[in-house]
Amino acid sequence: MKIAQLAHSIDLSTGGVAKAVLDLGKAFKQAGIESEAIVDTRKMVNYDMSLVITHGLWQWPGFFAYKLNKEKGIPYIIFPHGMLDPWFKKTYRLKHLKKQIYWWLRQRKVLSKAKAVCFTTEEERRLAQTTFWPYHVKELVTGLGVSDPPVPESASKDLFTERFPEVLGKKILLYMGRIHPKKGLDILLKAFAKHMEKNHLLVIAGPIDRSEGYVQMLRNISQHLGNKVLWTDMLEGYLKWGALHAADGLILPSHQENYGMVVAEACSVGAPVFITNKVSLYREILQYDAGFVEKDTVEGIEKLIGTWASGEHNNKRQNATKCFQKKLHISRCAQEIIGILQNKVTR
Repeated sequence: MKIAQLAHSIDLSTGGVAKAVLDLGKAFKQAGIESEAIVDTRKMVNYDMSLVITHGLWQWPGFFAYKLNKEKGIPYIIFPHGMLDPWFKKTYRLKHLKKQIYWWLRQRKVLSKAKAVCFTTEEERRLAQTTFWPYHVKELVTGLGVSDPPVPESASKDLFTERFPEVLGKKILLYMGRIHPKKGLDILLKAFAKHMEKNHLLVIAGPIDRSEGYVQMLRNISQHLGNKVLWTDMLEGYLKWGALHAADGLILPSHQENYGMVVAEACSVGAPVFITNKVSLYREILQYDAGFVEKDTVEGIEKLIGTWASGEHNNKRQNATKCFQKKLHISRCAQEIIGILQNKVTR
């Protein structure tokens, strides 16, 4: 029994999809299932596999899986990873029109022939139904998740504070992710300015491209906040987990966010989360009372930061850990896929 995962990239700097591929591979291994991550089909030497998982839409993985199924009868499932979210339809209308044409011509066939189109949350599944027409797929909510924190708290936290001594003695609100307009960082900075106290520090951990106009605009806003904002650039390994352990809370003010891996990572270390209702995990967070959820508006973000500043979240750390264990651990998703393989997938 072998599973092949097809993805555009497994470079962690490219985002959450790469992490999902790698963490799923580890979970399959722990369950005794052989798996392989493939980013270049030219390196495939055989096709002895029981199931193909494709990650994302519009690129080669889905079309290659469709071809394998047609020629060799190998079943496949698809994780859209938010690429069916209607936010893109509303925000990039011309680009959406081009994709709708491509959907008619090719992409819908790939999804309709899949044994399952796997959604990470019920919210993602619900939203996906409104984006392209016609829409006929076999839907399944499998969840997703992350692995257990890979590094010890004390060592990673110490490394983080050594690298960034300005965080010592501060109450840290952490943002971790890409620097992109859909992430709502402009609203976050303006809202944070209204709730600053002496020991408050907003840490923005994400890849910084200073050539981009949006990043420069954010830096201009943060200049007015003085030393209350720390830009760390992208954090990896011990530094990343050190930041999560050191944080008094994680904030994700996104206008669109499929799943939100960093939310699951924060819950894995017991950090309460402050997110908008455009992060598709928000129902799970509310279910386990693992944080706070508001609208992705100026008022909503201000309310989230006000709640964080008041300390109302201090009793939610155990809830965050429980949410991770019950809903956001990658092993649960792996077991769902193994269930498809054993019980539902037939060639």
